[in-house]
Amino acid sequence: MIFDDGISNDFEKAHQKGLTRGFDLGWSYKGEFDRSIIIDRLDILEKQYKKVSDPEIKLQILCQKQILREVHLEMKNHPNNREKITFKT
Repeated sequence: MIFDDGISNDFEKAHQKGLTRGFDLGWSYKGEFDRSIIIDRLDILEKQYKKVSDPEIKLQILCQKQILREVHLEMKNHPNNREKITFKT
């Protein structure tokens, strides 16, 4: 049953159409936002890597980049990632 409170309640309508949660639309934007922060940090580390000559610091930066890439991939492919919104059939 859709609530009829006199205003358009898109989240409730989406939920009634079969989305697994009424707030899946919000989670989609949050996932993209979180991953964009990681990508921005990877870009910063790449610039730092190019400027540094000390091999130890270069290795530290490479380690940081690898960890961020792994986290980025895990977030994107996590089974609970709700970014790909589908309707129940």
